[in-house]
Amino acid sequence: MRSLKMTARLSAWLQTATETRPGFWMLAVVTLAAAAAVVAALFIIYRLVDPLPPRGFEFAAAIPGSGYDNVARRYARILARDGVELKLRHSAGAVENLELLRSTDSGVQAALSTLGFAQASDATALESLGGVFDAVLFIFYKSTEPITEFAQFRGKRLSIGTPGTSLRPLVLRVLEAGDALDPSTHLVDLDFGTGIDALIAGDIDIAVFPGQLNADIVQRALAAPGIRLMNVTQAGAIAKTIPGFKRVVLARGLVSLSRDVPDMDVNLLATGNSVLVRKELHPALQYLLLQAMREVHWAPGPFNRLGEFPSEQPNDLPLSPTAERFYRSGPTFWQQYTSFWLTSLLDRFVFFVIPIAAALIPVIGFAPAALSLARDAPHQPVAPETRQARARAGARRIQR
Repeated sequence: MRSLKMTARLSAWLQTATETRPGFWMLAVVTLAAAAAVVAALFIIYRLVDPLPPRGFEFAAAIPGSGYDNVARRYARILARDGVELKLRHSAGAVENLELLRSTDSGVQAALSTLGFAQASDATALESLGGVFDAVLFIFYKSTEPITEFAQFRGKRLSIGTPGTSLRPLVLRVLEAGDALDPSTHLVDLDFGTGIDALIAGDIDIAVFPGQLNADIVQRALAAPGIRLMNVTQAGAIAKTIPGFKRVVLARGLVSLSRDVPDMDVNLLATGNSVLVRKELHPALQYLLLQAMREVHWAPGPFNRLGEFPSEQPNDLPLSPTAERFYRSGPTFWQQYTSFWLTSLLDRFVFFVIPIAAALIPVIGFAPAALSLARDAPHQPVAPETRQARARAGARRIQR
């Protein structure tokens, strides 16, 4: 009942206000003030909640010339086409990348990392943009007898990378699970290139390193006499029991069809890699980075299908909301047909200009009445008897 009375009072006041010059201008002032307040509030929200994206951000790669570094440089070239600078921060590898990303003082807002290192507590500050590629572990050895199980590593001299690299702790998990570590096993701290040199020279027995099939270090090892590639017969079991690993197969003849190299399918292990970001990285920059990831990793390779990467799963951390929309809905109409910066402006147009227009509709609606009042009021004044009759009618409506 009270709400009905208030509505009736407001209706009567509006009718009276629009029919008298003082009342009309009072209504106009109130409406303009309300519209100005709405515009100011929207502007403040716009500036605080969704500012324009910055012109660049820092990305943790790894050692210059490494696989991570090469991928990050390709991302940087793609982002540069839209006027965004991807500033590369070099590090020892995936472990240090994650530490830089965790630190609020480092300035790093995105990084490549290896699956299996992020903790559940990282989800409070970090998100994933998805998996980008599998780093295949090539295990080369020098022995007259085939080595197919990790238990055969006992008594050997192994190179599994230097401390601080992501590969070392992952391989140690495999060696421990495979009962390969005992007092007779010797771990030698060598970087991957030096490890291959030592293996060829006979200074070590086994070298483990990640790489791509066409990488120089892999081709050198495949071409070296007396060096053999390990067929990891337990790769399937390891992938199911040790987080961060998956089984891949090097198909027979894939290295060389004419020479039938390898002369059989070879089981290998691979580690998943993903791009992680801090939650405060602007959604527009996240989307631009996702587009770069798709351009770089969409193509098929020796161990992946066309379109397999980038991928939603597996992940150590939840996908960001931007990544979820990217994988499930794809780009918007504007993102498909306009530039990055124009898309950002159009997004803000929807967020800012349309609500302003809606707020100004009442003001626009008073314009015809204002013009009519300004034209007719001097010539056609409202009689006092008419105003009194209308006031009595309004009072009766309020009482009812």
